[in-house]
Amino acid sequence: MRHVLRIFIFASFLSAQTFESVIQKLEQSPVEQRRKIIEQYLNTKKTSPIIEQDSILHFVLYGAAESVAVIGNIQQWQNAVPLQKISCGEFSFFHSTFIVPSDARLDYQLIINGKFRTDPQNPRITPSGFGLHSEVQMPKFIRTPYIYYRSDIWHGVIDSIAPLVNIPAPLNHYFIARRPIKVYRPAGYDTLAALPSVYVHDGFEAIDYALVPTILDNLIAEGKIPPVIAVFIPPVNRENEYVGNAMDRFAAYLAKELVPLIDAMYRTSRTPSYRAMTGISDGGSITLTTALTYPELFGNAGIQSGSITTVLSERTRVAAAAGKFPAGLRIYMDCGRYDIPMTGSDFDHLDFLTIHRRYDSLLTSFRIPHYYKEVNDGHEWASWRERFPDMMLYFFGGRQ
Repeated sequence: MRHVLRIFIFASFLSAQTFESVIQKLEQSPVEQRRKIIEQYLNTKKTSPIIEQDSILHFVLYGAAESVAVIGNIQQWQNAVPLQKISCGEFSFFHSTFIVPSDARLDYQLIINGKFRTDPQNPRITPSGFGLHSEVQMPKFIRTPYIYYRSDIWHGVIDSIAPLVNIPAPLNHYFIARRPIKVYRPAGYDTLAALPSVYVHDGFEAIDYALVPTILDNLIAEGKIPPVIAVFIPPVNRENEYVGNAMDRFAAYLAKELVPLIDAMYRTSRTPSYRAMTGISDGGSITLTTALTYPELFGNAGIQSGSITTVLSERTRVAAAAGKFPAGLRIYMDCGRYDIPMTGSDFDHLDFLTIHRRYDSLLTSFRIPHYYKEVNDGHEWASWRERFPDMMLYFFGGRQ
């Protein structure tokens, strides 16, 4: 019993040490003594990164490596930060410290001996759309409960449709509609009518990475929103359709071809306030373009870390100043404080966060109804899925 008690007290003492004091002890100790010091300390921490005082974040790696760097949301995925190296004999201890908000959720990767990889000492892995990332959840970050699959509720069904998919060559070259589409039907669909609908860009990634069907199942089951139809639209030529030369043509396809098709096939409401469109990043640009161009169809536009170009901003300003901004259009926006920088003349070389703040100020100045939120997160699917429930609640909450 005494032996167990001594071990407990020793472990508690080690865990109570500050990270800075451990580093100082390592640097002041002979190399042959460092391995024992660092291994005893790391055994009290179990996983990486190490968090102190809610907002002090230490990226660490202990092993047989020559060099280690970290890159992720903190660096806006721009410039990797090398971790300092302390030789501990056969292995080395690498470390770098950052101060971040206590409620931040961050993606990152390590670059070990020049190769990008997830943190081998961190079990939290999240999909990004660009491969797997390691994830940090700071102590005051609260994950939305709606992303978790529940076996105790009814679940919707995903249909696969392929509008105009059989158009023969060479005519298919001229039809922007040539793409597969997936449609979420809520549980109990056959007994329902006049359902709200949401059109989701980057649709297949939204299913896989943002877990939208699970989110809808949970929100509907809890009575937070009415049953909805969700239309998941994948891009074919993403940049050109979302922000390029095909944008107006693609918006016309959505409004004139896809919406009538979905309304004919499914029990959807024809009321604009019951129809929404959402998009992330460049998908936010085509969302806003479509809603501004076809307000008779879309009464809700959801933009997450959206590419709000100067053209779209100016179009909004001119329409609002002339009293021609679509009446009743509700806009939801969110953006991460660690969102990526923006370059290019279409964005005045501004970063995403600044662009969203300017657009928020523009809408506010004209008293245009909208919701805007900034979060301590980055330009990632794991970030966007956290607030997809908030967006659905903003559009459809309380409508039963």
